[in-house]
Amino acid sequence: MRNNLDHHKCDAIIIYPEGLTGEKICSKCGQVIEETPILTSFTQWSPEWYSNWNEEDSETLKEWLTTLRTISCQLNIPNFPYREEAAKTIRSQKHLLFKSQKLSKNKRATVAALMHLILREYDKMRPLKDISKELSLDDRAVMKQTWLLNKTLNSKREPLKIQRKTALDYLHEYAGKMTEDKEIIVTAQNILQKIKGSGGNPVGSAAGAFYAACKQKKTKISKEKIGERFHISARTVYTNEVRIRKLISTKQCSKQSSN
Repeated sequence: MRNNLDHHKCDAIIIYPEGLTGEKICSKCGQVIEETPILTSFTQWSPEWYSNWNEEDSETLKEWLTTLRTISCQLNIPNFPYREEAAKTIRSQKHLLFKSQKLSKNKRATVAALMHLILREYDKMRPLKDISKELSLDDRAVMKQTWLLNKTLNSKREPLKIQRKTALDYLHEYAGKMTEDKEIIVTAQNILQKIKGSGGNPVGSAAGAFYAACKQKKTKISKEKIGERFHISARTVYTNEVRIRKLISTKQCSKQSSN
């Protein structure tokens, strides 16, 4: 096979996942694009693509995953983490989804409702009416399927719970690709430990902690570059860095007063 790495231009939405040695791999064509040094000591995530099926999967499961792929593409939703979270839910709850005639009868509306719930869990709200319009679905039908999903997948009728990534997860995933200085990552990690339990968006907190660590270590990585890597605005990076400084300062003052 000819090596076209120097001439390859990827037009996929995201380059993911990483190879075992940190190389960038096109999520669309699977070709290695470039070798990238990463902090392997902080990168422990082993990618498992739930939306891909194998020979052991039933035809029914394949139909659900195919519907999910189609809808995520129509809505222009990135594979990771949103589509993969939805696929993971379908796999883990398939015995309930397949058993329910009301959910199985209208797979498109059910999967659209699931994507709405997944996006909401990640604070990426997209109104049901907008999703329904883009998919040419009746918004009332999608709303009904959303209610049925919550009822079916949770016996206590609590909102559907999706396991979310922590600020530390985002720090290791994104910051490890911006610097080879482990001290900066460790400093940022310590900062996150200091504000643990204070709330806030995990992506913003991770970016703010990393920016604060860069400033402490006098490393010139701008908030604009950090925002670009963490997929948030530079203003959000700065706002979270200020919030973190205030939280740490308040805790230190409280500790000194108690002593």
